Amino acid sequence: MNINQFRRVSKFLSLILQLIGLFCIAIILIGIIAMLFTESGASFTVKTPENAFVTFNDSRVTEADHAFTSFIIAPLFLSAYSYILFKGSFLFDRLADGKTPFTYDFAESVKWISFFLIAFDILLPLLYSLIVNLSADRGFYFNFGLTSSFLVGLILYIVSGVLKYGISLQELADDTV
Repeated sequence: MNINQFRRVSKFLSLILQLIGLFCIAIILIGIIAMLFTESGASFTVKTPENAFVTFNDSRVTEADHAFTSFIIAPLFLSAYSYILFKGSFLFDRLADGKTPFTYDFAESVKWISFFLIAFDILLPLLYSLIVNLSADRGFYFNFGLTSSFLVGLILYIVSGVLKYGISLQELADDTV
């Protein structure tokens, strides 16, 4: 792939991430408006990991408890994922503009995106379970598992380390010359 193709692909990926981020924000707004101002029975649904490591569930926890929890969790995490998507879009814009990824700023941005992905993948099922249990009159609910976001976060963390290693090698080569 030549440099012009790389820049076009980077610009395209930036646009895709921006569109998905805007879509997440639109879903938040439309969902909240539909839930608060219409009587259509609209609700958010949060999918917890299907292949959970640990699941405890009591039949006394109602769908209303899950709906209330989703109303709190979905906008929060969609906002967080929008931020991650816009941050990723910004990094692809930098690449499309011909800037090098071999800067500490770029590597740190990749590292922070990886931390956000890992943290949100761990926190989502835990926070969801906590709120369901607090809102339920009786019964208990606990579900914990990881999704592909955790793996992507780990890969991005390694990529940020590789970028920093490349920067240090370049600095060493510059100092040697």
